Amino acid sequence: MMLSINKHNVSFGNENLPQNFTVRFEEYDYLAYPQVRVTVDGKPMGDTIDDNSFNNDGYRYHDIFHLTFAALLGWSPCTRSMMKRKRKSDIEIDRIEDGARATITEECISLMLFSRAKHKNFFEDINDIDSDLLLTIKEMTEPFEVSIKSPEDWRNAIFEAYKMFSLLIENKGGSIFFDTTNKIVKFEKLN
Repeated sequence: MMLSINKHNVSFGNENLPQNFTVRFEEYDYLAYPQVRVTVDGKPMGDTIDDNSFNNDGYRYHDIFHLTFAALLGWSPCTRSMMKRKRKSDIEIDRIEDGARATITEECISLMLFSRAKHKNFFEDINDIDSDLLLTIKEMTEPFEVSIKSPEDWRNAIFEAYKMFSLLIENKGGSIFFDTTNKIVKFEKLN
């Protein structure tokens, strides 16, 4: 039996994701390998990240995927957790939509996309994001509020996320502006 929740777009006051926000990705070398510090308004957002790999593959910037999903799809339990915007005022929403299973699902999607993107020139072309991949994502997210998003919505969000990812790698960091109302993600170099 599948649990169906029809509480999409419920207003939770300060539990909402911000309509506009800017996230700074700052790369630095520590202990002889690159790491990234992610901040919003000068405050740390999550932990400092490295590639957690023997290869310098840029995974340290993967939070861009979560943030782009939040801005373009209106869904990211990982972003909600990092921004301390989990919807705790509704026990069911907190447990299901913002809970561990949703967060793990999003992290799995992020890693699955990254593994595929490495073999497809980091999705430089939107057509590199194949239908089988999108079908798998739709199946994985079926129990969550994001299930209403189409494969095309996912394709666009993934493509935008990888454009930002490539710019972050190329510039060793950057500042990304997110507009959740107008569905805009914009890169700026750090000063």
